[in-house]
Amino acid sequence: MRPQLKSFRSGPKYDSRTTVRVDHRLFGFYQLVGPLPQWRRPEGVFRTRTMPPVVQPAMTDTTLPGATRRRVWAAPEVRSHSLVVMTFGKIYLSPVAGTPKPETVSALENGADVEALLGPSAMAIDLAMVRQIRLDLVTNTLTIDYLVGQGSVSRLRVAIGFATSEAADTVFTKLWRRLGEGFDLTPVKPDLISIVRTPLAALGGVIAATAALALTLSSIHDFVSPGTLDLPEWLDWRVVCGLGGVVMAILQIWLYRRYTRPPVRLELVRRG
Repeated sequence: MRPQLKSFRSGPKYDSRTTVRVDHRLFGFYQLVGPLPQWRRPEGVFRTRTMPPVVQPAMTDTTLPGATRRRVWAAPEVRSHSLVVMTFGKIYLSPVAGTPKPETVSALENGADVEALLGPSAMAIDLAMVRQIRLDLVTNTLTIDYLVGQGSVSRLRVAIGFATSEAADTVFTKLWRRLGEGFDLTPVKPDLISIVRTPLAALGGVIAATAALALTLSSIHDFVSPGTLDLPEWLDWRVVCGLGGVVMAILQIWLYRRYTRPPVRLELVRRG
């Protein structure tokens, strides 16, 4: 007797025309011998390997963790101090004592003890206590407001002058990066009224003078008999309006340049 065959269809991954045949004699065999023994993982074949711990580099007193050089600015690039040294948590200011030696600058850049090299006269500002930084774009002066004392109740201010705008911008950018996202940048522009007061006053005066003189000349031309007044031939209301238009155009350019003038300083203010 031929074995009974059965066909079935399954799943969308099979073609609907595909027929799978199953021999039911295998099911009878499994019922006689019982289920197949379950496979067990041999002990000792797969061993758990312990990875060595990742050793983080030691924290150094540099501008950034893991860096090998500090940022140092020296005279004559700095006008108000002899040296400006930025470490990971502080900024050091050395009083004016001439141009520092190249050996001192190199040692500070390579991680030497700042307080030992600069001495007790150096000023150390904790960056965590900084509350406001102001960069004057005209004089290249960086002003830092910070807190000192028990409970940080006293607020002091120090000004750092630079010889070039590049040095001032670099220090301001590095400080902003170190202080983090807790500070807001605010461009400071002069008062709008003080900017536009003079150009607008001059523009209004030219408009009033041009209108008055043009109306006067036009009235003379219309109502006064020729030869009564000895006026230059070129003095005509059309000429006056043309000259007034030229002057007003120049004043408008002056007003636009004053209004679109870039900010005079930048401020970083701590939130809260």
